[in-house]
Amino acid sequence: MKIETGYGSIRVAEKVLQKIVAGALAQTEGIVLKEEEAAGIPERLRAAAKSGRIALHIRETTLDVELRVDMRFGVRIPEVCRHLKQNVRTGIETLAGFTVGTVTIIVESLIGRRVDRGGETLTIQ
Repeated sequence: MKIETGYGSIRVAEKVLQKIVAGALAQTEGIVLKEEEAAGIPERLRAAAKSGRIALHIRETTLDVELRVDMRFGVRIPEVCRHLKQNVRTGIETLAGFTVGTVTIIVESLIGRRVDRGGETLTIQ
């Protein structure tokens, strides 16, 4: 993607934008990164960027982002989505200087544990 400035133009590779979005995923509470859920931040960023679950759609003047995510069972989905959208928008606009159009989030699964009425713990994957 390209930015025009008064001094020339700046090109930012799609891979760089994906890493910025992956950083937003890794810092958003309630998002589960399957490959290295308990790992440190560098591993979580790599897992998010490699997952193929980040799609960037470059428009005329904006960047649209589509994310496919897994969330921890028991979180408030609308609240986590609101935080994630804000983290993505802030990251891209601050670090890359692009205007973000839409951020679409598709929640593909809930992962974690829940306790049923009989007191039995079930793992949800």
